[in-house]
Amino acid sequence: MKQQLRSVSMVLAFLAGGFFHEQLAPFEWWLPIGICVMLSITFIGLDVRKLRPVRMHFWLLLSIQALGVGSWWLAKLAGYPVLAESLYYCAAAPIASASPIIVGLLRGNVEFSTTAMVLSQVVFAIVTPFILPLVVHGDSLGYLELMGVVAYQIFIVLGIPAILSVVLRLTYPPCQTWAPKLKDASLGIWVVNLVVLTAGGVERIIERGYSFHDMWPMMLGAALVCLIGFTAGYRLGYPDLKRECSQGLGQKNTVLTLYMAAQSYASPLAYIGPVFYVFCHNMANAIQLALAAREKR
Repeated sequence: MKQQLRSVSMVLAFLAGGFFHEQLAPFEWWLPIGICVMLSITFIGLDVRKLRPVRMHFWLLLSIQALGVGSWWLAKLAGYPVLAESLYYCAAAPIASASPIIVGLLRGNVEFSTTAMVLSQVVFAIVTPFILPLVVHGDSLGYLELMGVVAYQIFIVLGIPAILSVVLRLTYPPCQTWAPKLKDASLGIWVVNLVVLTAGGVERIIERGYSFHDMWPMMLGAALVCLIGFTAGYRLGYPDLKRECSQGLGQKNTVLTLYMAAQSYASPLAYIGPVFYVFCHNMANAIQLALAAREKR
């Protein structure tokens, strides 16, 4: 039921952001705040004692980076730098906080998925400032300047929630019980973020006069990356962790991805890829859940 609500909310968020883009686009200042609050709720509720890295986590995290850099490199080698940037945003994003929930519904190893989700945020925060300045197409800033900008933005949306959650857990241990009570609030913030991100994206498309001809390569690329991520993860984790690794390579923190793709240093057209990826990975989740329900009967 919760996953169905997320899917319906996603569609409504896209529609609201698309129809009211002119009125809502100026509220993009809200995005880092919304991401911080969402991740703070997630981090506060984590039971650190259950985070047990195993060898498969290393291969999963390495695969995420390989898929991101590999997708970017192949598209750039083929002569499509904007598409390459778009594919990187889709493939290299950390694992979504909803992934352990989906794995639980699929009767998988929730502890493995939770550990993978947390570690992926850490890896993303460490490596992205070094890689993204090489990926961004046509930015006027130098490598070191852009690395500093990216590092600062990642610290705002990932570092602050992590520090805040640690401080709260140390000074007020009962705060760990807040996370389950705030799940609906987190879903609401996720919807608001999608509305604002969609409005900002539509506004950019209209301002620059992009046509469907300009956007379809980004959409097709996002769908291919999503398909490769879910299927390659299934093969990577076969037989014991196939669902968990499939989610790890396919289920992305799309709000964070879209936030990065919406920055001034990013190519505006590259934003289309991660927007469409939101639809793709939710469809993949729906298919997985439907297949799991059929197996259960």
